[in-house]
Amino acid sequence: MDTVFRQNAPGLPRAGQSGGADIAHTVSPADIARASRMCGSNFAVLTPDLPVEGAVLRGRYQMVRLRSGLTLHATDASDMHDLTTQLVHAEGVTISLFLDGMADVTLGDRRFLLGPAATGEIEGVMIARGEPDLFRRRGRQGMHVRKVNVSLPFDWLDGEGLEDIAGHGAVRALFSDHLSSARFRPSARLLALAEQVLRPPSHGALLNALHLESRVLEIAAEALGLLGQDPPQGAPTGLLPREQRRMWEVHDFLEARLDGEFTLEDVAREAGMSANRLQRLFRTAFGMTVFEYVRRRKLERARQALQEEGLSVSEAAYRAGYNSSANFATAFRRAFGVSPKEMRRRP
Repeated sequence: MDTVFRQNAPGLPRAGQSGGADIAHTVSPADIARASRMCGSNFAVLTPDLPVEGAVLRGRYQMVRLRSGLTLHATDASDMHDLTTQLVHAEGVTISLFLDGMADVTLGDRRFLLGPAATGEIEGVMIARGEPDLFRRRGRQGMHVRKVNVSLPFDWLDGEGLEDIAGHGAVRALFSDHLSSARFRPSARLLALAEQVLRPPSHGALLNALHLESRVLEIAAEALGLLGQDPPQGAPTGLLPREQRRMWEVHDFLEARLDGEFTLEDVAREAGMSANRLQRLFRTAFGMTVFEYVRRRKLERARQALQEEGLSVSEAAYRAGYNSSANFATAFRRAFGVSPKEMRRRP
């Protein structure tokens, strides 16, 4: 199917009030540049050197500015290159939910590794920008990301009754500092809302637009309420710059050998450190152990093969490194909330 790019989707006001871009199957730098105007300016691809209409993502990429003033950025796509992009991000607060995959981003002088917690559970992250600042994202080839970001302008927060939220003092304190951040545990309701954004019903343009706006508003309210309940915790990586670089080198080593066999000692030897130190640094950088990461990536690739190549469950299990289809199905459901058969039937 050809790339789809829609501006000013029916049911949403025209440019200047709101607008939308929903790009399906392949996404080019030009597509991202057009969509990124809703959240910032001066978009650029730093690496690699690609034509503006070349494909950089495979899947679905959506950016919508809603009538309420909120901006939605939803992605269900795989990186086709080791892609580094940047833009000047507008001020405001962004709620970020990564249902699958990870992202290595820098905002101003702070680095954020977004993705699962050390336990493997999904985390929500909220980042405040008191002023426009340089945002940079480093994508990794083959990484499949399913995420929902909702950006809130400060005037929306001031006008929508933040004081009515339980624990609003803690929430307000977070927003008082440029580049302050907090992590929180999403509720089942919040995760369900994110899934509804990523997999919307087909009811026609007007009803789809209303459905999307209602879900995004609920995501904002639910996340702010959860943050007010739990003491916010900052999210520094705790790694020195050279340790961060080394862990990304380990990451690349693993990505290049997902189809092979290796031991923890092999990886530690490649990294030039003990296995214990490797595990500690890798968990700090990515929130999981080396082999939790490998297992997760193999499951992600198996899921993609089920959806895009029509593999049988047994073939997907073999590709993910499981000898038993039953064990594969159990791990798959634990990771993605549905069975491999259900994923295979999805469009």
